[in-house]
Amino acid sequence: MFKYNLVAVVVLLFCISCTEKSNKEEQYLSPSGGTLNNLTIVSDDALWNGETGDVVREIFAAPVLGMPQDEPSYTLKHMKTRAFHEFVKKSRTFVELKPGKSKGIKFVKDVYASPQLGVIISGQTNEELIAVLKANADKMSSKIKAVEVDFKQAEISKNLLDTDDISSVFGIDLSVLFSYRIAKKTDDFMWLRKDIKTGDMNLMIYELPYGTVKRDSTAITKIVQIRDSIGKVHIPGPVKDSYMITEKSFAPYLGATLIDNNQTLETRGIWDVKNDYMAGPFINYIIDDKKNNRQLVLEGFTYAPQIAKRDYMFELEAIIKSISIN
Repeated sequence: MFKYNLVAVVVLLFCISCTEKSNKEEQYLSPSGGTLNNLTIVSDDALWNGETGDVVREIFAAPVLGMPQDEPSYTLKHMKTRAFHEFVKKSRTFVELKPGKSKGIKFVKDVYASPQLGVIISGQTNEELIAVLKANADKMSSKIKAVEVDFKQAEISKNLLDTDDISSVFGIDLSVLFSYRIAKKTDDFMWLRKDIKTGDMNLMIYELPYGTVKRDSTAITKIVQIRDSIGKVHIPGPVKDSYMITEKSFAPYLGATLIDNNQTLETRGIWDVKNDYMAGPFINYIIDDKKNNRQLVLEGFTYAPQIAKRDYMFELEAIIKSISIN
């Protein structure tokens, strides 16, 4: 009897030890790594160099909307399946293609590092892999982007600007990097700027009466009219009678999203300067703030001639999406 009790105690202690070890491994999960908007693709060479790889590039390296020149949504880094181990598994985001498996998709979180999102695509054939990729393109892109926005917002939160002025004027909380400065402030308008090597990054905040911009066929025309009027009053160009307007030869992209759980119109396009030769991308959000009977407008725009602007615009987007309306 004593012998059996002793065995039971040993087994129990072993199980407790395994549980504690598992908990410690979870607790001390390595931090993930990777450059902003870089995505690791894990597959064998045959998939990457074939039609399946073409579809992967079509989805994840699609041009960012509203940019003066084509820039990919993500910089893709291909990794052979056999090389996907150790530090490579610490990528913040990855997509793994698994041929010869049951058709499907699986999203895995914080498996090898934290924060981390992995997308596992499986199929018996190349055709099945491609079908899964195409059917889930929007869902994958949305989830991966959310991880990158969270990552950027976490970076920003380490070096915050004092935004009491923004809060007092607009009744919002906003996480803005300390390197921005207030360039202009009135009772109903604010312009923040950040100097970069080849130009500047900008954030505008203002409000409209609720219902000014409607969700119908007039939306784009109205948004352009408002942007141009705001630019004329508040955003002067470098020469006399010059000011920021919306580029007329480039049709803006209009979409809908949620920000701080409020219905929001998202517009992406190109700005330029009337009577001058400056231009760049902008992203404009019009938030339906029913609680305060207004539409709140936050817009980011960048001037950075002759260099890539994707990550600059992404930073502005992350700042805007950090908003909390009081």
